[in-house]
Amino acid sequence: MKKIILPILIFSLFLSCSKDDNSSSSESRMKDSAITNIFATGKVSEQSASEAKKTIFGKWNVGAEKNNSTSRSTTECIFNYIEFTDSSYIMSLSISTDDSGDPESGSIFGNYNLVEVDGLVTEVELFFSVSGTDIKIASLTNIEVIETATELDATFDIDFIVDFEEIEIVCNDLSGSYSADKEPAMDETTGASADTNHYKVVRNWEITSYSDSNGNDLTYFLLDYCLEDSVLIPDCNVPSKFQVNLSTFGTYVTITLDSSDSPLEIETGTWDWLNDEQTEFIVDGGQFTGTISSLSETSWVFDAVFIDGTSQSFSFVAVP
Repeated sequence: MKKIILPILIFSLFLSCSKDDNSSSSESRMKDSAITNIFATGKVSEQSASEAKKTIFGKWNVGAEKNNSTSRSTTECIFNYIEFTDSSYIMSLSISTDDSGDPESGSIFGNYNLVEVDGLVTEVELFFSVSGTDIKIASLTNIEVIETATELDATFDIDFIVDFEEIEIVCNDLSGSYSADKEPAMDETTGASADTNHYKVVRNWEITSYSDSNGNDLTYFLLDYCLEDSVLIPDCNVPSKFQVNLSTFGTYVTITLDSSDSPLEIETGTWDWLNDEQTEFIVDGGQFTGTISSLSETSWVFDAVFIDGTSQSFSFVAVP
């Protein structure tokens, strides 16, 4: 009997140590960073909420098409990517129809929630703000992330529980099963200790002041959303707030909000650092460059110079 038990015991210890070593290896690559672990893997259904948040964290490139026939036209929807930060998500779609030219971008931004049953995550709920209230629009299940020799890959099911038209996206149902690869994080991620500018700037920000070389202020900056050829668009809802979310995967999201905190416009793009000191950055490959004059975990002040030569100054405060 002893000869049987001993090999089993050794084998069990080997499996246990292997699992711990994989986890330790993942965490060790982030030992110099205060940012969420970008190398986490596993089945979300076997994880707690804190573990699952690390597993889904990141930008997942899907690039899947779904064609649907309607009475009016054929709508082609391309699910470009979904990205999770510590508290929010951004979903990017490309949409085109028979009678359209270049595909239009459609972006959905909101909060997400990890549903736990008996300490394990059963689903990830996606929310979108409508008239100031978060409504559940989709559910992700069967999420699994594995690490290959070259990248991290994910599989998941997504079920949309609202019609896209309810959130002003012209696209038919994209529910189904998907696979995706993880976008590499910015180089600064693994070394982003809490005192680096990279760690401080990667969060959600709300504008508090604005000025530009033409003498305009924040009131004009928000009003500009409703101006066309310097003329106010009739019945246009002038924004009350403007927010920017920066991620460690080189994505930015701008959200223009009305007085009920519902999004009026959501746009996405890319950003990157220009110098090792992390005081200068570039947006959308050169549309403008920014120079930081002040940055902490709660406030961000920078000057921007655009390709047309105009300059703008911004102040932001961090928001949850």
